[in-house]
Amino acid sequence: MILSLVLIEEQNLSVDTLRSLYLGKAKQLVVGDAYGFGVILHIAAEAPVDLSNALSEFARVPGVTGVITLALRVP
Repeated sequence: MILSLVLIEEQNLSVDTLRSLYLGKAKQLVVGDAYGFGVILHIAAEAPVDLSNALSEFARVPGVTGVITLALRVP
């Protein structure tokens, strides 16, 4: 399993939108607001391609202006 902390930079986006996004074989957990930056998410994915697909899905959400990986753990 691959674990990642991700900063989602956004403008006028509901956290519920990020929470409810279907990511296939990856799961997201909203960690909290990064005031002035956006929202920090914890993502768990089964394989590198699943994480890549999840990041792409977040980038496609209307109102998302950036998707930045802060940390990555591959056990």
